[in-house]
This record gives sequence, C-alpha cells and structure tokens, in this order.
Amino acid sequence: MQNLELENLIENQPKKKNTVIDFVFDTPYFVRSTKYGSIIKKYSKEIVFKNTGSDNYIYFVFGFVIFIFGFRAIGDVFSRYVVLFFLLVLLLVFWYNKKRKLEEIKISEDGIIIEKTQYYWNQIYDYGFTIEPKHKSSTYYLVIFTTLGEKVSYGLYNYFDTEEIIITMNFFRNRYNSRRD
Repeated sequence: MQNLELENLIENQPKKKNTVIDFVFDTPYFVRSTKYGSIIKKYSKEIVFKNTGSDNYIYFVFGFVIFIFGFRAIGDVFSRYVVLFFLLVLLLVFWYNKKRKLEEIKISEDGIIIEKTQYYWNQIYDYGFTIEPKHKSSTYYLVIFTTLGEKVSYGLYNYFDTEEIIITMNFFRNRYNSRRD
C-alpha cells in the first residue's frame, strides 16, 4: 500500500543528472532500492556486513612498499630505515583497525539491524542509497524511509560492497512480502 506523503518525500530526493555542472561539482543523488536486483549468492538466515572492507587494501599497499624497499635495503642503509618506518606504520594501522569500533549491518527475515537499532520489515516503507560522487570513489549512505514518515541515513564508510547490502535487503524483503501474502 502506497503512502502518498512518503512517495512525495522519496520522489523529492535529488536524482542523478547527466549535466556538466553536476559532473564538475559532484552533486549527491538518491538511488531507490528498486534499481538493484534481489538475488544473493549465498543464503543464510542472517547475513552480516562489517565495515572492514578497506583493511586488506591498506595491508597490501604497505606490504608491497615494504617488499620493494626490502630488496633495496640489502645494500642501502637509508632503505633499511624506510622499511623499518613502514613496518612501524603498518603495525600502527593494524593496531588501530583491531581497536576501532566495528559497525555491522545484520539483515535477516525479521528486518535489519544497524548500530543496534532494529527495523522490522513492516516498519520499513522503502530504502536506497544517497551517493556522493567523488573523482576517484563515491561515498554511500543507506537511507531508510520508515512507515512513520521518518528518513534515517547511515554512512557506509569502509564497507566493501555497498550495493550487495541493498541486494540482500531486497532479497529478504521479498521473502517477507511473499510470506505475508
């Protein structure tokens, strides 16, 4: 059942435009959940997404730099100091990643849990992404419109595959709707 007020709120979200001004100034835009699929690769009763997506990339970059300078360190004293410096930085990054607060998004047949807040499927009207494009990457925000007329937004920083979150939500929401009918 459609709610006209919520539909108007969703339709008034900024849309992606293909103009030069939007491309140059990186204007944010909203993409509704219906633009994504609903087929997941591996089913379980609860699927958890964690914000540890960029950790492996950082480790690879530092490891590669240490590997390259490691060969130079055999005959060069300065390169030894560079290798020790990068090892120290890698150790600090590893320690920071282990100590920082991990965020999780849990999606199940009951609903979605974000930052210890539960949204049941009967409380969610619709959802999607607000995307802030940047020149090399984009920042994604998960936007949930509740049946009470609220718009809730969550930043998806350091999540590896953000589109998979919406696809999984679509899958479980379709299962909820099919059981309800």
